[in-house]
Amino acid sequence: MIGLLAGGIGCGSSGGGMSSGTESVRELKSLGAVLGRDTTGRVIEINLTGKPIANADLEVIARQPHLQILWLTNTGITDAGLPSLMPLKNLRVIGLSRTGVTDTGLSHLANIKSLREIYLYPNKVTDSSVDDLKAKLPGIRVIY
Repeated sequence: MIGLLAGGIGCGSSGGGMSSGTESVRELKSLGAVLGRDTTGRVIEINLTGKPIANADLEVIARQPHLQILWLTNTGITDAGLPSLMPLKNLRVIGLSRTGVTDTGLSHLANIKSLREIYLYPNKVTDSSVDDLKAKLPGIRVIY
């Protein structure tokens, strides 16, 4: 995976040929995103760690249908923004450490059936909420 990501960081095209995809990539770069791409140029990883990202910015992220890994650590994301990520049917890993995500946010994430890893430390989530998420997404790894 590292070889695929290293080769694609900073490319200028969306790889999808669709104007909305290209526009979305431009918007992501304007937010300071570091993008990882697969061998066909599709965005599969977005890293916005430490960037001044707000809930509304998640709508731009959600326009990347092939996205597998999303890092939002140390950003302004809260529970209210997480429903915007529902279109991401390939999302496997999400980093939400040091954000405003709580138990309410975990209930939204349970709707993303492709999720396999969630990083939440240190956030205000309870053991019972994490247990509920694990019941809804068997096999998920939650680090909190």
